[in-house]
Amino acid sequence: MKTIQSAYRLAPWRKQVQNILNVIIVLVFIASVTMIYLYSSAQMTKMKLEIQKLHEERSNLTRMIADYLTREGQITSFDEMEKRSQQAGYIPIDMNDEETYTYLPIAGFREDNYSGLDNVPRNLSIPVSIVKPEYTESLQRWLKEHVSIKKRGE
Repeated sequence: MKTIQSAYRLAPWRKQVQNILNVIIVLVFIASVTMIYLYSSAQMTKMKLEIQKLHEERSNLTRMIADYLTREGQITSFDEMEKRSQQAGYIPIDMNDEETYTYLPIAGFREDNYSGLDNVPRNLSIPVSIVKPEYTESLQRWLKEHVSIKKRGE
């Protein structure tokens, strides 16, 4: 027996529906890719604006710090300090003339820790060596004292 192969063609309305669905699927895919691209572009733009604002804030802070350092330098300059001390009633003294200044005794002050007019305390007990005495002996000397090598003839 012979089998007859029948070729069924789709109905024309089914072909049209299939073509319309294929076009819709392609359009949905393109729309989803476009939405993802737009979303990532929006996020990148937002981040770029935040970075730009942070850079601007950093440069403003840098300028403010430089301005404050300049003001500090002007305020603490020798001429300005001298002018302010004269306005406060201080007079310049000659350090070689002992009659223009006096020393005031201060309770608890030990004079032996200070030298001259500086404000730095002097520590008189400076250790001579930070190496412990146990570590000052050489290896060769230690070997001679603690290890005895016997000669073959003895």
